[in-house]
Amino acid sequence: MNAPRTALPSKNLPPPVDYEYLLVTHIPYFVDHEGRVWLPRLWQHDLAAHLIYLRRLTLAGPQHNREEAGLDNLVEIRAPAGTSLRFVPLPKSEPMRRAVLRLPRLIAALWRAIGQAEIVHSGVVGWPFPVGWIANVIAVLRRRPLIMVIEGAPWRQERRGKAWASLSETMARWSVNHSSVTFFTQPSYRQTLLTRAKTPSFVIPASWIDEDAILADASARESWHQKKLRTRRKMLFVGRLIAEKGVETLLAAIEMLGDGSAAIDVGIVGEGPLRARCVVAAQDRGQVRVSVLDPLPYGEDFLELLRGYDALIIPSLGDEQPRVLFDAYSQAIPVIASSTDGLRPYVSDGSTGWLVPPGDARSLAETIAKAAASPGEAERRGLAALERARTTTHQQMHLTRWSHLVDLFGPTRPLRPGRPRNPGA
Repeated sequence: MNAPRTALPSKNLPPPVDYEYLLVTHIPYFVDHEGRVWLPRLWQHDLAAHLIYLRRLTLAGPQHNREEAGLDNLVEIRAPAGTSLRFVPLPKSEPMRRAVLRLPRLIAALWRAIGQAEIVHSGVVGWPFPVGWIANVIAVLRRRPLIMVIEGAPWRQERRGKAWASLSETMARWSVNHSSVTFFTQPSYRQTLLTRAKTPSFVIPASWIDEDAILADASARESWHQKKLRTRRKMLFVGRLIAEKGVETLLAAIEMLGDGSAAIDVGIVGEGPLRARCVVAAQDRGQVRVSVLDPLPYGEDFLELLRGYDALIIPSLGDEQPRVLFDAYSQAIPVIASSTDGLRPYVSDGSTGWLVPPGDARSLAETIAKAAASPGEAERRGLAALERARTTTHQQMHLTRWSHLVDLFGPTRPLRPGRPRNPGA
């Protein structure tokens, strides 16, 4: 499988950002016996895109031994010519008790790293607690410009108790309101977390899709021509098999569809605690056939799998913005999605897909049946989704962030400790 492409358009690019830029993350990196650094494949793809416009990047994250990890999806990361890439090892992610014991080491490492940085890039998620909680406070104390990226609010769905959810919400809101700029993946995060109007913020959807992975118009039309010749319609779910992803709603909808006459195949791709229930659903249900499939690595094979279906089902109950949405769009596949805060801004009901009330199995079943009964309408919405995909690529996401960084900070103007937050405001 080919590696994802990281190149950005070559014309009309902003100047590179030449600051000591510290990226704090809970995602681990792996070091082999030769000192080479390896990352999970998609994280390597994303970090490589950062290195296109960040000339001096330091990554602070948990360090693991590659040989001991035993993972086969790791890719070596190297800095391109003219770019500096350094790593700051943080204590490994551990159960809460061990993490608390290692808290002094974590604080000391972040204090040193942030003291050497000119810009700090951080977040508010992680296990067993977000490392960003500590990094964000230190950045503010040391008066370093703080860039926040809010891609999700999992504490709103996690079953760790009201106290944890309240603390997480408070820390996220504090971090956003003390940032120099925050990038949100969907509007409701900005509406609920940003309470200081003067803090710069932007909504930029998160996407893994590369420009050269987007289906050409002619290929999309040929794909739909072949699908419309089939006698059975095919629907797909991709995601973790957990309640928060709406899996129970999907299974209930499948049960209802089993009483009808529509010839529908439903593919379920994923792992998780509800997989056994999905396997039970795969038993004979008359005209509705269910298949439980193993996950595929992200790339050409995964996109080819998507392309073979008539619609992608995203019955999420939470407010996250799933990246698989744009993967489906890139293959001219419309979506049947919950009308949640994370999906509603990016799914045009009647244009790029269908929206249904979250958790409403009856509405989901009826919409699946409606989409199956009208492949021509599914094709029309899929082609509209394809157009939307061209504006929401991984490259466009980074180019937009890059442009905002240059506008706010300038490309090379030195930032000194004590400089007021919100530069450019």
